[in-house]
This record gives sequence, structure tokens and C-alpha cells, in this order.
Amino acid sequence: MDLTEIIERTKRDMAAITGLPPDTVSRLDPGEHGWTIGIDMIEHKSIPRTQDLIASFEVLLGHDGKIQRWRRTGRFHRAQGGEG
Repeated sequence: MDLTEIIERTKRDMAAITGLPPDTVSRLDPGEHGWTIGIDMIEHKSIPRTQDLIASFEVLLGHDGKIQRWRRTGRFHRAQGGEG
């Protein structure tokens, strides 16, 4: 499985798990037991878009690309860029 497939599968799987649309993959790190992915999901769309509420998740995948565990690591408004 290549990196593009891993990312797309993770977006699809996290959307199914959380019911939230994916926004951005912020990191992808290989590890001894698989992959760790940082992914941002849209919790609430707003107008203007800069006020969208974004949830950040850390997802641990096995070598087969399947989700082993996940956790929400934070929430922020898009204008904050994940720093708030």
C-alpha cells in the first residue's frame, strides 16, 4: 500500500467512524508497528470559512493500513491554524 492509498483510506475510515468530513492530513510518520497519522476533521462548517470548527485526531494504523486506535487531540477554529 503506497502513501496516497494509506492517506485516502484513513480519511475514508475516520469519516465513517466520526461522521465528520476530513479536511487535512497534517502528518504521516512511519513507526515500528505501522503508521501514525495526524488528521483534521471538520466538526462545524461556518461562514466565514475561517470560523469552521476543526477537530484534530491522531490515528495509529497497522502495517496493513487498518486503524488500530485513534484519539482526538484538540479542537480549533480554522483561523487559529491548530495553534489555539
